[in-house]
Parts: sequence; structure tokens; C-alpha cells
Amino acid sequence: MASLKTYARKSILVFMAIALVLGLASFSGVKEAQAAEEGDVAAIVSGMSLDEKISQMIIPAIRSWNGANVTDLGAVPELASALQKHQYGGVILYGANVVDVEQTTRLVSALQANNSQMTASTNIPYFMPVDEEGGVVLRFSMGTRMNGNMAVGATGDAAVANAQTSGKILGEECAAMGFNVDFAPVVDVNNNPANPVIGIRSFSDDPARVAELGAAYANGLGASNVIGTYKHFPGHGNTSVDSHLGTPSVTSTYEELKAMELVPFQTLIEQGADMIMTAHITYPNVDDEVVFGDGVTRGNYPATMSEKMMNQILRKDMGFNGVIVTDALEMGALYENALVPGEADSAEYSVNIAEKVINAGVDILLLPKDLNAPDVVTFYDDYIAGIAQLVENGTITEQRIDESVTRILNLKQKYGILGMVASGADVDQKVAAAKQIVGSEAHHADEAAIAKQAITLVKNESTTLPFSGYDSNIVLLCRDQNENALIANALTQLQETGVVASDAYVNNLASGQTSGSQNSSTKITIDYYYDTATSEMHYTDELKSAIAEANAVACLSKMFNLASLQPDGAIYQSISTLIADTHAAGGKFALISGHLPYDIARYSDVEAMVLAYMSSGTAVDPTDRNVNTGAAGAYNANIAAAYKALFDDVAPTGALPVNVPAMVAADDGTVSYADTIQHERGTSLRYAYQFTEGMGASHEGGSTECELSLSGLGLL
Repeated sequence: MASLKTYARKSILVFMAIALVLGLASFSGVKEAQAAEEGDVAAIVSGMSLDEKISQMIIPAIRSWNGANVTDLGAVPELASALQKHQYGGVILYGANVVDVEQTTRLVSALQANNSQMTASTNIPYFMPVDEEGGVVLRFSMGTRMNGNMAVGATGDAAVANAQTSGKILGEECAAMGFNVDFAPVVDVNNNPANPVIGIRSFSDDPARVAELGAAYANGLGASNVIGTYKHFPGHGNTSVDSHLGTPSVTSTYEELKAMELVPFQTLIEQGADMIMTAHITYPNVDDEVVFGDGVTRGNYPATMSEKMMNQILRKDMGFNGVIVTDALEMGALYENALVPGEADSAEYSVNIAEKVINAGVDILLLPKDLNAPDVVTFYDDYIAGIAQLVENGTITEQRIDESVTRILNLKQKYGILGMVASGADVDQKVAAAKQIVGSEAHHADEAAIAKQAITLVKNESTTLPFSGYDSNIVLLCRDQNENALIANALTQLQETGVVASDAYVNNLASGQTSGSQNSSTKITIDYYYDTATSEMHYTDELKSAIAEANAVACLSKMFNLASLQPDGAIYQSISTLIADTHAAGGKFALISGHLPYDIARYSDVEAMVLAYMSSGTAVDPTDRNVNTGAAGAYNANIAAAYKALFDDVAPTGALPVNVPAMVAADDGTVSYADTIQHERGTSLRYAYQFTEGMGASHEGGSTECELSLSGLGLL
């Protein structure tokens, strides 16, 4: 009962802190004559100049100024003045802008206050967006990383609740520091294992499941009045090129898109989606061919620029009336192939890109260029003037501009952004409240709980798992040297809870530290197998000796792309060598798939496979407390849970959220994905426990049954 009361008190404190941020903290001092007081968006639009309307459709970034990261607006008065030249719709912040909770909260507040001081027909507060997806994509290094979408998708019947919890936690942390838009969740269907940019950012390769979890995530964001953004329309899941670097192309027909990629978007539109982000991807079997900037070359525009994809399909066919925001316009996909006239880095080229984007039906031009130097200030002057010229000569109609500005202001009004002017007077209260929320112990506890539920067992032969931890000689391997603290911390927790013997002799070869008694029947060696400095295998004589004597070896694989599984790659060669040497010595091998789950098809000769779905943040020591909040920073809970699952602390309950195809080797040995499925979506094994008297237990490996007892090791 006492613990419930403590939890209730903590919940009330968190609720009060959030209320302070959302209520006291945001904005004050509404202009008496401002039409937004009564919510008259039409009156505001009619009173705006063309420059103000166009500027409202633009969101620049401010990562740096003259080479130095922008973390304090007061330290860069030139930038502050530059932002006041135009009535921008918002400003997006990145990791370069984030140091800690207090600094970030003050920066966001200062940006809103600076915007409120500009001369304009009406002061319209900023959208303050951030890419805080959780998992592999996040900006708050001092916050709660959460587990990533694919890990959430692996939590089975609990996935909807976990998706909402993920959105809720990230939304609370965004709102606490003053952000009102999150460019999340990703609702791409990861139906291409070779995808280089989506992968574990996707919930699943099942479109209906993606829609269900995407909606729950966005509902979680909305609980803190943060606008969710579904991305990347029409779908980035079936690509093999990263649109940050090049131009992906999807050959699906419209009917195929409607059966797969468009399913989540259609479902979410019908549920009232507010904002959708575009993808810079071409669809040659759906879209119309156009003539590129040289007047000769024919091809397809990326969807962001396509009237058919944006207006005909998204607006008309699918019925979306909300705000469409581009993916960053600075990305490489828009600068390949000379899509429009002009030099690629010029204002002329960017204006011509903007013309296609606006006429396609898009509302917000995200990040045409980073506002990072005086010459970029001039670029934006020319950019806005160039778009205005296109309106004046009829290439873009002012009605089309008004449509977008109206959608933007309607959305700002819906979320309480419109009509308020930032006072800045309550920034100390904002900071105090934010410190109680961002990276809080309560948030990390929920993160850890989801991580445990996500752990998936797909293979367990010869009673390999769980390791008993009492009469074993075990080697635990991470990939990089700087990850050993995460493993060491997980092992310490296992010893503190009695899962691993307290006197176990632990030899951490990576750190050079030892603990426990050499006379203990449990001996555990920790090391890493890949040297990032040399890009070669790290395999010392000490490690070879430990593997030769081990009953079992557990190794963390971090697959980011198919290249890491090729036979000539150092990562594949390292893990293959470790598997072979373990087997030669009579030991068993457990693979921890730490990132993309498709690596389990490559290492099919191991006895056990455990999946964790996200390996970012593994270099962050979870015991390193943040001096500003008292909480740990954005560390990785998934991998820690996976190492604990090797023992008796976590009973795997996760299920594969994607199909894992088999791999096929070409004549030259290179591998690719086959058409056949090796591990089906939904695969989910369990440990079977048969408890004896007291704390003893015997384990039946490879069973799909799970018989747990409250009188056992406390696993329920």
C-alpha cells in the first residue's frame, strides 16, 4: 500500500508539473486588436502581407551560426535579428541546439519571445518542431530514449498500450521544454529488409498493425498537446536508398500502394490526422512523367513535388485536409538530376523547387536551408521574394498560398498556439517544471518495462537459455569497447537481485576490472570483438582462452545494413570466428540481435537467438546521472534487457513484428535476401520453468510453453 501511495504522489507531482508547463508556461499578453482572440483565422489571413503568408509556410533550422552551435539566442544577436525579418511558421531544433534541460527550455522560450517582438500585421507564435521519435532518432540526449517503434511492435498484446505510453512520455518531455510539434510517429511499413533508413523506426511490416500503433503513439503525444506528424507519405518502407543522400524509387503500382504503404495513412486520415510529412521518393508506375530543369530529360519528381501524389492522391483520393509538411528540403534527393532550372545551391533553384512543392498542395516548406550565416539570411530574403514573384506573375495563385496559411493557422488555433504572445516572464517556472519531467526516473521505469516486454526468443536449442548463472563459465561480448559499461551494469543488477551469484568472478577484459572470487563456481568474462579504430576484429589471447573454456558465449550483433553481413566484412568475419571457436571448444552460442532483426537469418548455426531491436545509446552509462535533472540520460534499455534475458531476470515474451527472409549466397559468396521466409512474423518462444522446492529451477529450452510460479524466482 505504501508503494501505491508513493506512486500516486509521484504521479500527482508529474501531472502538476505538466500542467504548469502547459498552463502557466506557454504564452501571455494577447494583443487587444488581434483577430485571433476570437479565432477568426480568415481575418488574420486577409490582413497578412504576401511576405508574411509565404514566411508562415517556411520552417528553417538554426543548428549553428558562423560555425558555432546555437544554444543561446542571446549570444547570437545577428541570428535573432535575422529571424525577425520574416514571419516564419516555426523553427526546428536539432541535437546541435540541445545541451541540457534548462538550456533547451530557455532557448525555445527565447525563440518564441524573439518572434513576438517582430514588426508584423499580427504576431503568430512558432510551431516548435523536433524529431523526437524515440529509439534511434532523438534530439534530447538528456531525456528518455524509449525503445523504438519496432521494439514496441514486438510487445504483442501490450503493443497498443506501449505505443501510447511511448508517445505520452516523449510528448511530456517535448511539451515540458516548449516544443509543440513532434515529427513522429513513423508509419512507414518496413516491407523491404534492405531499407537503409527506416528499419527499426517502423512498427512492423504489417500495414494494419502500423496504423494501429501509429495512432496510439500520436494519441500519447496529444495528451500533452503536442502535434503528431505521420511520416513519410506515401511510404519510405520499401526503398533501398536513403533519401537524405539520393533519390529512392518505388516501382509499386497505385493498387499495390493502396494495399500496403497507403493503408496506415488512410486509416489515420479517417481518424483525424492533423499533420503528414512527405517523402522525397519517386513512383514511376503511379506518377506522371515530367521534363526536368534542362528542358530535355524526362522522369518523375519526388512525391514531395508531385501534384498527383500530394493533391490528387493524398488530398482528393484519401481525403486529407490537414497540414502537409515536406521532409527537409535540404536533402540530397531534391538536388540530384537537376529537377528544375538553376544552380543546385542557388536561391533560384530552391524557389523553383518551392513552386512545384506548393502547387502540388504542400503547406510547409521544411528546412530549405540551415539559417547559419549572414549569406543564408540573404538567401531567405531572395527565397521569399522569389516565391512572391511567382505569386505576382500567376505561376502560384494567392488563393493557393491562402489555403496553406489557413490550414497552418487552423492547426495552431486547435492546439492553443495561435493568438498568444510569449512573455518570457515565466521561464524560470518552465525550467523548474521541465527538470522534473525530462529524463525522469518514472519515464525510465516505463522504458525499462517496455524493453523487457520486447525481448523476443526465436531459437533456443539444447537448453542453451536461460544461463543458470550459478555453475557456468560464460563469456558476454559486446561489439565496441565503449559498450562494456552497459553490460557490466546489467550484470551488477543481476547480482544485486540474486539472479547471478554475488561472489561470481567477473573479469572485464574491456575495462581491465575484476570482481568477485576466483573460487566461485560462476565465472563471467566481458569483452568486445570489434575495434572501431582499425575496423578489424578485436581478438586477444585472453579472449580466445576465455572462449575455449566457456560453457556458453553470448554475442551482441548490431546490423545496420546488409553490407555488415557480407563475407568480406569485418563484423561478419568476427562473429563467424567467435561462433566457430565456441563450437570447436564444445560451448553453446547465443546471438543477441541488437538492431535490425534480419541478421538472425545469417547466423543460423547458433543455438539461441534473442532480439532487442535497437542498439543506439549503448555507449551511455545508465549510472551516469544527469546533473541538471538527477536522472540518467538517453541510454539504451533494450540491450540491457537482452543481456538480462540470457539469465533468469527477464522471461522473453516478445514476438517478431516482421517477417525475416532467408538469405541466399551468389557464386562470389555475397549474400542477399531470398523470397522465402525463414522466421515468420509472430514467432515467439518462451522459457519453460519447472520449479522445485525453494529457489531451484530446471529449464526446458526451446519450448513454446511458459509455466511460471510465484514461488519461483519472482519472474511473474
